[in-house]
Amino acid sequence: MQPRSNQISGPTDAPLFPFWVADRGLSFFLAFLVLITIFVPMIRLSRPGRIGLDLMFAFMLFSGAVATIRQKALMYLVVAVTVLEFAGDLIVEINSSFAHLGWDTALKVSGLAILVVMTLRHTFRPGRVSVHRVMGGVAAYLLIGLTWGFGYKLLMERRPDAIHFQSSVAGSPTGEPSRLIYFSFATLTSVSYGDAYPIHRVARSMAMAEALIGLYPSILTATLVGMALQARSGGGQQAEPPKKVTPI
Repeated sequence: MQPRSNQISGPTDAPLFPFWVADRGLSFFLAFLVLITIFVPMIRLSRPGRIGLDLMFAFMLFSGAVATIRQKALMYLVVAVTVLEFAGDLIVEINSSFAHLGWDTALKVSGLAILVVMTLRHTFRPGRVSVHRVMGGVAAYLLIGLTWGFGYKLLMERRPDAIHFQSSVAGSPTGEPSRLIYFSFATLTSVSYGDAYPIHRVARSMAMAEALIGLYPSILTATLVGMALQARSGGGQQAEPPKKVTPI
């Protein structure tokens, strides 16, 4: 009877939500991003609508943290930023005099930036490339557009004339997130209809940087295809057993 060897593994953090730990959590995270990215620019939001959007945005940050972050300390940090951001949105909705401070928008940008890094790290980690990991790459692309959109909002809270919008919608504020999200993704995808363009030098620099990041989809495709081919070639090649040599 052979003695059993005790394997001592390093300290790891147990997941709080096991359902989201699998790669399918990236697909659910992408669904929230699509809702915010596509449907928000379609409507003009009243106060209840803005509060509902802030709640959806907070839940999107929370789901992204659970789906992509494995370190509990970092996940707690993102959750704390999400709670503070949602509280800041409520304070601004109740008392608009705090809107010029911009700290609620800065918290949004901080949370989105952390999720961009963690989503890319989770997507391009070693291992088998699944459909959910491809969805994670698309989610990172949408996160980049949202991060820049709220970055433009943070700039326009300081300089309202930083980006020029055609006044086709009467009474619609140019700093509304829906318009800035539209401008952000129009810049990211290099699609310009001439109805919005940057004026301030900081806005122009941000727009040029975002346009350069528009090369991300081709890099994403090439990287994931290369990882898939490498995993397939590595799995297909098996070491041949040594041939026995018969003595003469």
